[in-house]
Amino acid sequence: MPMATGARRDRLERNLRLIPVHQAFSHAFVWFPVFVLFTRARFDLDGALVLASVYYLFVVVLEVPSGWMSDRLGRVLTLRLAALSWIGAHLCFVLGDDRFAVIVLGQLLMAGGFASLSGTDVTFHYDTLESLDRAAAYPDRQARVSALGYVVTAASAVLGGLLGLADLRWAFVASAVLATCQLAVAMTFVEPPHHDRAEPLGRQLATCARYLRVPYVRWIFLYGVIMVTQEHVAVTVMQPWLTEVLGRSADDLGATPALSGTVFALVALMGAVAARASAPLGRRFGVVATLIGFGVLSSTIVSVMALATHAAVLVLVAFRSAQGAAGPVLISAAVAPRTERRHRATLLSMNSLAGRLGYGLVLLFVSAGAADDVQRVLGILALIAWATVALLAITARWLVRDEAVAPAS
Repeated sequence: MPMATGARRDRLERNLRLIPVHQAFSHAFVWFPVFVLFTRARFDLDGALVLASVYYLFVVVLEVPSGWMSDRLGRVLTLRLAALSWIGAHLCFVLGDDRFAVIVLGQLLMAGGFASLSGTDVTFHYDTLESLDRAAAYPDRQARVSALGYVVTAASAVLGGLLGLADLRWAFVASAVLATCQLAVAMTFVEPPHHDRAEPLGRQLATCARYLRVPYVRWIFLYGVIMVTQEHVAVTVMQPWLTEVLGRSADDLGATPALSGTVFALVALMGAVAARASAPLGRRFGVVATLIGFGVLSSTIVSVMALATHAAVLVLVAFRSAQGAAGPVLISAAVAPRTERRHRATLLSMNSLAGRLGYGLVLLFVSAGAADDVQRVLGILALIAWATVALLAITARWLVRDEAVAPAS
């Protein structure tokens, strides 16, 4: 990796100053606390689950090409395309109303944005630090950046809930404005210097797959796959569950949007705490034990939700984002020093693809027998979550005990 000098170094330092700003705009999910309310009101719970699964399957199609594009054409271009995709997605949700095809298009664009951002934002941060000969600072810096993103998510969730009281579509209008700001920041980034770009896609995938011969990397990859299901088992049915907590229905939401925004804000704040604590916890207990612990927490949350529709459960629900906040920090910190720069985003995208494919298929399976029954769906998801925790614990015994960084190969 070439080291930057002179004016180039100054621009890379500016990258570091603006990465938290970009993180803030890219995590301002104003739409998040009302999206399932929006789709369920138009297409019932089974339709909402189908749309959620469609999103995950779209990500499967786009995830690896976007990661390869990040390694081949650059991090900055890929980050800009993520913002453009989200602008288009939010406009589809604003204008689509009950036209299923338009909402599906919005899901395609939303998936494109997340796929482009996935792996690219963290590798862009790592590559910038590496170019400045400061890669050792990455785990703690990324933990702080991730925590900031969750704080912004909390504030935007409250805003989305309040806007949803007037009209659910206003949350998407605000999101489109913030995505435009995200694009403006991404336009100021400079690409970290490097000698080698990614190989042609097929060869790149084969090269990245060879990293999985290392037992530690293989287990981290497995965890990344399973984490997608564990961290999302509660969120997909959260909004319908909150509707039932208030004794409301899909056609009479009452204060559900505001409650949803408040709950997701609390969830995001706890995610900020988890993100900040991720690096110290990994050092204290080991990465593997820490990651499994977060999986147990996620599985416990969805299990309690399946057993009780009561406001008291919200105390536990507040920790829903802990795994999703801490896991990616630990995963990226484990993968980056064990891989070459030109392979990092592709490998992380392969990991995310596998996870989202699995969860998309889980949602399609669950939606077939949903019958607008929230507790039934939660019960099935809880069983799946615990099965994946058991798989992680069993396979961890084959993990290389020495977690020391091995040189990239």
